[in-house]
Amino acid sequence: MTLNAGTYRITADTGKISVYTYKEGVLSAIAHDLLIEVTNFTVNLHVSTDAIPSSMSVEAQIKADSLRVACAMKDGQCQYDILKEKDKADIEEATFKDVLHVAKYPAINFRSHDIKQTSEGDYHVKGELTLHGVTRPIEFDVKTVVGDALQGKVTISQKDYGIKPYKAFLGTLKVKNEVDVVFNLSKLNTRA
Repeated sequence: MTLNAGTYRITADTGKISVYTYKEGVLSAIAHDLLIEVTNFTVNLHVSTDAIPSSMSVEAQIKADSLRVACAMKDGQCQYDILKEKDKADIEEATFKDVLHVAKYPAINFRSHDIKQTSEGDYHVKGELTLHGVTRPIEFDVKTVVGDALQGKVTISQKDYGIKPYKAFLGTLKVKNEVDVVFNLSKLNTRA
């Protein structure tokens, strides 16, 4: 599907960005994979009127302190009864203070520099991600679905951005280096 020309602004009111973290270590059996929702973000998508994919661009900004633990995951499914509100608050505090250092790095930014449409009508996006004060190239695929929605997944290596994955109990319980960022920008009828 080809996107209609225009400029679109997508926020948490009109789309969804989720982060999945995974446990590892000797004590991982007592820990949980987590689904974390991003509650404050802006994505600006520009599609030129000449409908050439290379004339598309996307910029995104996530407020680093807007990540909220939605649930613990087990076998790929949310388990809403496992974590208490205090557990979620403690995880969020540790994430902000010890992992993302949000006081020093308040925003996570992405800017595309090349978008190509694939033969299937989807898009391959190349750009730069700035996270934790480090800017690195990143690329990912975006799938278009019915109703002008864009969906995709990006796997990020925390260490590539100078982030030390969270660990506890002398390293016997830790978060894996790779986290998955999944997005569903489902309301592309919202013009900037």
